[in-house]
Amino acid sequence: MVLLATTAAIISVMLWIISGTISKRIARGLGIYIVPFIIVTLGLAPMLIATVLVGQYQLTLESVVVASVAGIFLSLGFILAYKALETQKLATTSAFGEIQPAALVILGLLVFGEHITPVEIVGIIVIFIGATLVITTEKFKINRGLLPAFLSNICWSFYWILMTFSVISAGTYAFPLLISRVAGMVIVVIYLLTNRRALASLKGLGTKIKGSRTIAALVVLTIIAAFADASGDTVFGITISSTVLAIGGALVALSPMITSFFGFLFYRERLRRIEIVGLLIMVSGALAVTVL
Repeated sequence: MVLLATTAAIISVMLWIISGTISKRIARGLGIYIVPFIIVTLGLAPMLIATVLVGQYQLTLESVVVASVAGIFLSLGFILAYKALETQKLATTSAFGEIQPAALVILGLLVFGEHITPVEIVGIIVIFIGATLVITTEKFKINRGLLPAFLSNICWSFYWILMTFSVISAGTYAFPLLISRVAGMVIVVIYLLTNRRALASLKGLGTKIKGSRTIAALVVLTIIAAFADASGDTVFGITISSTVLAIGGALVALSPMITSFFGFLFYRERLRRIEIVGLLIMVSGALAVTVL
């Protein structure tokens, strides 16, 4: 069981890194408003396949409700993350993924009354110190452009803690994940239809597509990103259902750092020294929270 959960976590991290690395490119090409809709909607496919393969469809009402609420946080996380990518570097926005382990521990304490160890307290403090360095500008002011990235990871923390509860309650992982993705799709559709900038972006997308020779490549990249993200969530469901979360959490803690490296590699993004130090501090804090 431990080997299966660890393998699932490794595969999930690889898939999330692929999706995260591609995200900057497709956001530039298609716009920050349409991409969350595409990612969430196309992500239904691998989750539907997994649900059919697993073949367990009986859920409690409680599990369905919790999974649906989790889907709301999932979609809000995507909307905020792509908002940050509009003006910020992939390397710095990805770094805030290290906040999730800290947020999960805090939410577990506040919502479920879970015990928090002194090491976890230190790790959480270290993570937020690192986050402060990453979000601080050269003039020692807060970079407000990174706040959506911070909030997106808070949303995804809510998503995972709710999904963990739903999966364990249901005794299966695929169907609750599918339900959450459907709820998320509803939210991003509402967001598109009620946001003036989103509607204007959709109207301008047709003209952009007609004048672009790279639209086919963008569509392919978007499909890859959507399938990689949803497949990563689905496979990580195996880790959740096995309740072997310590190892999985440690592996996931490395994902933002690797994605940040790819941001530097593929997009030629340069990190300031304070940002590099902040990222390394956040990683060390996240590992302390998930491993020690």
